[in-house]
Amino acid sequence: MQPIEQSIEQKLTQNARDRWLRDRYEAKDWNGLFEAALLLNTLYHMERTKSHWAITEAVSNLSGIYGLDRDSA
Repeated sequence: MQPIEQSIEQKLTQNARDRWLRDRYEAKDWNGLFEAALLLNTLYHMERTKSHWAITEAVSNLSGIYGLDRDSA
């Protein structure tokens, strides 16, 4: 199994977003931080939905390949 690793592009994007959030905090831009929190909450739930979908698809595909269902032992 391959380890989960962030690409360099993702690391750079994360660092830029961190810097933006720190700038908003230092500027006491509470509305900007609030909007960022709402966006991050939306993205978090989208990622949870995609993860659930991917896991469900993988289970369905594997059970189809091996002729198993969730109650097989």
